Order: sequence, then C-alpha cells, then structure tokens
Amino acid sequence: MTMIAAIFRKEYYKIRWPWLIVLLFNLGLMGYIGIATRRLFILDHPEVVWYRVLHLGQIHCEHLMYAPLLSGILIACFQFLPEMRGERFRLVLHLPVSPGYVALSHLFVGLTAYMILACMDLALLGAITARFFSREGIMTTLITALPWILAGAAAYLGGALTLLEPNSRLRAVNLALSAGVAGLYLGKGMPGSYAPSIGLLVLPLALMMLAILLPVLRFRYRRVG
Repeated sequence: MTMIAAIFRKEYYKIRWPWLIVLLFNLGLMGYIGIATRRLFILDHPEVVWYRVLHLGQIHCEHLMYAPLLSGILIACFQFLPEMRGERFRLVLHLPVSPGYVALSHLFVGLTAYMILACMDLALLGAITARFFSREGIMTTLITALPWILAGAAAYLGGALTLLEPNSRLRAVNLALSAGVAGLYLGKGMPGSYAPSIGLLVLPLALMMLAILLPVLRFRYRRVG
C-alpha cells in the first residue's frame, strides 16, 4: 500500500498544474454557456425558447459537446507523455508491485481528475438550466450531456491505451479503436435520446480499462535492444 500511495502522490504532483489549466478552460466554457442561454431568452419569448428546446430538440448547451472529449485527451497526455519519454514508465513497472496495480493506480488518479471536471460541468450545467427551464428541461439537458461526459472518459482511457502501447502498429490500432468508442457517445439525435442505453454505454469503458493492462504487460516484459 505504501508503494501505491507513493504512485498516487507522484501522479497528483505531476498533473496538478496542467489540470488547473483544463479546469479554468471548463469554467470559462460554462460561463459562456450561461451567457448564451440567457441570450436566447433575451432574443425570444420564454415560450418560444422552451418550445424549441423541449419539443424541436434544439440543444442550448451544444458548446459543451466536445469539451469533455478534449479534457480527457489533455489529462491523458499530461499524465502519460512524460512517463513514456525515455521509457520512464518502465522503471515504475519494476517496483515490487503487480504491473496491474501500477496501471490501475495511474488510471485511478487520471479518472478522478477527469471526473472532478465532469461532475463540475454537470453541476454548473444543471444550475444554468434550472435558472431558465422547468424540471423536465433540467433532466433532459443532463441526460443529453451525460454521453458527452462518457465520451471524455473514453478519450482519457483511449489516450492511455494508445500512449502506453510500445508497438507503433498496435498504437495506431488502439488510436483508431479509441476514436471509434468515443464516437459512440457523440451521435447526433434528439435531446435525451441516449437515455434508454445509458447503462450499456458504461460497458465499453470497463472493457477499455481492462484492455490497458495488455500494453502495460507488453511494455513491462518486452525485450530491449
């Protein structure tokens, strides 16, 4: 447990400042969404805006769609690019701890950092929506945004899967597969259309976490030189 705690501390100190930059970006974007939503009600009567959003499927928070994806990619790069420079990650894998525990410890820190941003985005989005819409509008908006949050988690896990892969050909395959999985959550449709399948959408993320163990083991036990 001491080794795992040391990994947690190392990862925290490594990504804390870059993470704050991503946090400020998300806060700025949520501020913009708040202003843009208020502007809708300035330009039109509330009944018109409600009809467009709740019945015609106009998404008032569409600017948030790709922000979680970008956040997940950035956190993965901040966390794993330094580790792969000079194959520093290989040194960590030689600690007297299972490579699986080492990999999961890194993923735990990265996913926690991402989920803090994601939960903040959802909370602020809910607060912005509650100011202008009824409970139905709040629920529809949050259910619409939830797959975008899952896309960011897929982007983070896909970034880890790609960056930790020592084989360049497999790295390209992992990148393509990760892009495909993230794309599953970004389909165009009516607001809330993903609601019936939210539970199933978590399954690809769990499979990606398990898949990350494969490049980690290859990296740990491959021959060098």
